[in-house]
Amino acid sequence: MSERGSPARDRDLPSALAWPAVAAAAVVWFFLFAVPGVNFWAVIAPATFVLGGAALLVYPDTLRAPASRWLVYLAMGTVAAAILYGVFFLGNELAGALPFFGGQVENVYTTKAQANPNLIGALLLFPIGPGEELFWRAWVQRALMAKYGRWRGFAITTALYTAIHLPSLNPTLLAAAAAAGIFWGLLYMQVRHIGPGIVSHALWDAAVFVWIPFA
Repeated sequence: MSERGSPARDRDLPSALAWPAVAAAAVVWFFLFAVPGVNFWAVIAPATFVLGGAALLVYPDTLRAPASRWLVYLAMGTVAAAILYGVFFLGNELAGALPFFGGQVENVYTTKAQANPNLIGALLLFPIGPGEELFWRAWVQRALMAKYGRWRGFAITTALYTAIHLPSLNPTLLAAAAAAGIFWGLLYMQVRHIGPGIVSHALWDAAVFVWIPFA
């Protein structure tokens, strides 16, 4: 597979570098959610660009695949995005029937007022969606699976991805992050290439925030 390197390199250096990188990402997400007046899109776009770029430096073979295989990844990612959107649609319908979740979905969309919808959609398609997948799955999960084993690496990565959303203090957003993290983590673990995850994350982001949002 294109993402398999030498065992020693996969196990040691990338996993060692992943921890300070995750800490840096946690600082950025804390800044996004906990500091009043921050323009969400002005921060997350360059942050995900840098994090995704760093992932490519750590694992230069990440995107390597024949053009024909990328067509398969495009189709797989599109289907995966549609499936995940359907799961969230059902979840949103259920949440709407529970008083505890009242207003929380709407709170997730407050950042839409900070930029033009067309710009938000473009940023979600690139660099935000792809950057998050490159960082969390193609670097952090890949490194931790090599270091700790497939399932432990997947579980740790999903927990970290969920935890960085804690400063939002929004249970709905936390549940969404956990569900999406599990979905994309399993997708990456099974395919062992980030292509479908990049496509799925980018399309799903743009769909739920701009094209066919839930609020």
